[in-house]
Amino acid sequence: MPKRIKKPLVTPAMRRDWLRRFEEDGQPALEIARSDRYDVRTVRKQIELMQQEREGRETRFLVLRQALERHFADLVSFAEKLDSGIIQSYLPAGAKNERMWAVLREHLPRSPLWKAFDRLEHLNDEVKEIKKRAEQRIRDRVEVEKESSLELVSKPGEPGLYDGVLTAAVDYHLRANQPNPLLEFKTSFIKEGLIEVYYDNWPCAAVSPDQVPEVKEFLASLMAGVNQWPEYEEMQRTLAEITRTISAIREELAIIIWRRVVPGHCKYCPV
Repeated sequence: MPKRIKKPLVTPAMRRDWLRRFEEDGQPALEIARSDRYDVRTVRKQIELMQQEREGRETRFLVLRQALERHFADLVSFAEKLDSGIIQSYLPAGAKNERMWAVLREHLPRSPLWKAFDRLEHLNDEVKEIKKRAEQRIRDRVEVEKESSLELVSKPGEPGLYDGVLTAAVDYHLRANQPNPLLEFKTSFIKEGLIEVYYDNWPCAAVSPDQVPEVKEFLASLMAGVNQWPEYEEMQRTLAEITRTISAIREELAIIIWRRVVPGHCKYCPV
């Protein structure tokens, strides 16, 4: 009985060559086996193994690609959320507590975004402080300097000057970047002989008919002088810086949104 000759192991290079010849050159497995002097079953098995390995690699690559695309899409979506909210001068409510905030920051630890967001918060706090000082100035003029015989009231419709509406009107004048001309007065009867006095669209007081001239004079003096207050200049400077800061933030967010691929890594990255 003739001695059986053991064929050498099939090397990776041979397997790749068989697959290429089978798929690209259209060479049948039997022809490859005869040419290279291997059993046709061996050739077929090795070709199948190569195809399975390739399919596995392609599947893993596809899964990884889809995971990366979703990850980047989540980052871009969060950047779009920040961008849409920052137009109103504030971060969207709870944005810093969202997990995506930490993820984006981990991807971009050296981005100027983070200092700009902190600066914006500080500036918004400054705006609140300026408004508080302006509100106190109104109260001083009414309660301390007694420029009006009326009192401040918190509930519209009660006799007196409407505290909340006055502060809103003054805040409007503080934010105006040019001195406002005097706005028109309107009056409207409401109840029990009281007349509601409007300064433009702001219902500012409820008074008896004989007090209407006094209220108009007080409101005109108050509003016309707002742009002379120190709070006016402070508010203008602060608002200008807020505008610059928002512009810088939106420019950085635009880079994220339009690139659609965020550099860096985080612990949630698929790779």
